[in-house]
Amino acid sequence: MPPKARKESLVLLINIGITNPNIENNHSLLEKAKHIAKRKIQKMIFFTPKDEVAIMLMGSDVTKNRLGTEYVEEFTDFQIPKWDLVKKCMALKGTNHCSNWIEALEAAVLFMKENTFLPSTRKIVLMSDFNEDPDIISQFQADKIADQLSTNKIILITLSESTTSPTPTLSENLLNDVNEKINGHHITFDNAISDMKFYTPIPLKPFPSYYSLELLDKKIPVVSYAKIRTTRFPPWKKAKGNQKLRSETKYLDRQRVPYTADNIQKGYKYGGVFISVPEGLERNMRHKDTERSYRIYGFTDRNNVDLEYFYKSSSSVILPNSNANNVVKPFYSLVQAMHQTNSVAIVRKIYKKGSVPRMVALFPCIDIPDEPWCLIEIQLAFAEDRRIMETRSMKSTIKQLNTPQNEAIDSLIDSLMLTDTENDSQIDGCQCFLPGCMPNPGVQHRWDMLSYRAINPDKPLPPVENYLKEIFEIPSIKKRSKCHLQKIAELFRLESINPKKEKSETKQQDNMQVNEDIDIDTKESNKTEDIADVETNLYKESVFSLDISDIDLDELAANI
Repeated sequence: MPPKARKESLVLLINIGITNPNIENNHSLLEKAKHIAKRKIQKMIFFTPKDEVAIMLMGSDVTKNRLGTEYVEEFTDFQIPKWDLVKKCMALKGTNHCSNWIEALEAAVLFMKENTFLPSTRKIVLMSDFNEDPDIISQFQADKIADQLSTNKIILITLSESTTSPTPTLSENLLNDVNEKINGHHITFDNAISDMKFYTPIPLKPFPSYYSLELLDKKIPVVSYAKIRTTRFPPWKKAKGNQKLRSETKYLDRQRVPYTADNIQKGYKYGGVFISVPEGLERNMRHKDTERSYRIYGFTDRNNVDLEYFYKSSSSVILPNSNANNVVKPFYSLVQAMHQTNSVAIVRKIYKKGSVPRMVALFPCIDIPDEPWCLIEIQLAFAEDRRIMETRSMKSTIKQLNTPQNEAIDSLIDSLMLTDTENDSQIDGCQCFLPGCMPNPGVQHRWDMLSYRAINPDKPLPPVENYLKEIFEIPSIKKRSKCHLQKIAELFRLESINPKKEKSETKQQDNMQVNEDIDIDTKESNKTEDIADVETNLYKESVFSLDISDIDLDELAANI
């Protein structure tokens, strides 16, 4: 099992009042602070539901704290993150009560000290404007504040409208001194909002899985690390809140006919055929005595393993087990030999004892700078799972184009190409289209919808957020391709096609063709029936036209 992360105890210290009697309440800052607190609690609900969070308020109408500091309120006790806490946070209103961040921070430190236990990670997020009167700030010392935080092992994160100003206030100077002494973090509201746009899971230390790599009678101890994992969409049960969910299983066929569990027999799909497997037979089919391992069945040229054979989006890195003896030399000799011969190993993998074997391919990897030599594992598809995508040949279409049309298409394709160094393809300083630089917008949209549904269970879901749409809209590409699109419109005859109408017309044409075929078959059958009727009538006429009085019955009987 991977090492467990420490539980986090978080205090959100939010200023809803004023810090200077001569300055009015800035409601825009309060809205930003509420938004940051909301996003933080939502992320804790999704990723760290066992952590604890509490909210304290500066400038509150209520005075409720251990030190009796005026206008400082312990708004909520420590609790696991819940949707009700998000609703309470969004319902906060601004006041005109004056307080300072130093006394509020001291009350928050005492509140955390009495309600949390080490070795949990203690953290305070302080959000204010830091515009206190200099006469009040001069009464406090940075060393004393830093000692309180260090003694109680509390991490301080402060947020304000700006990091630096041309003429910093005495309060801001004191805050900078405290952060320098305790290595605290100070960021702006806008940067915090930008950082909270995407809910990315907390990176964990890679967890090793130990195997034996078997080649004939040789066994090499190796260790496997997950390199890439498939991103899964979050389930809707995350938005249940305090509601209780009841799961119900129904068995339906393709015609939506229901069946009971007693009438269901478990089976497996082999290609396009379902094969039923009785429960007793399934138990006997399980691999009971097989240990986890990689068993090499053979080698093939790298060009023989196409992309269509890859089965999953996840992959792993295989390295020699450093805990075993005499492993490094045979492992790296195998990797080097595979690289020199441009070979790929076809391997039978057993993940754990009793599991179903899988076929994987091991690719040698030695060309990446500052990376160790290793084997990259990618799972392969069985023959019945293989799906071949064949594209339509464009050679005949290209031959029909003249030179200006061909050049126009090439220019349009070049204008639509993405470049890694393009400034316009950056969102918040991140390259949108480089691998691993931007989280999946589809997953984030799902997180946003889950949060909205939990807070607003009876309202329709909103559209996609603008910041997610911006990832797919690159202004420079639109600008570059505009003139080429106009040239395409001039050189080609473009017709607007309604997919539904085209599909309907295709269906009507198929029906007309079927009706014509039926009419032809009907006419041919009618013609056949007419011919048969004519022959029958001719036969009847030939029989009934005979005069039996002319027949000599005695002669007929004698001949018989």
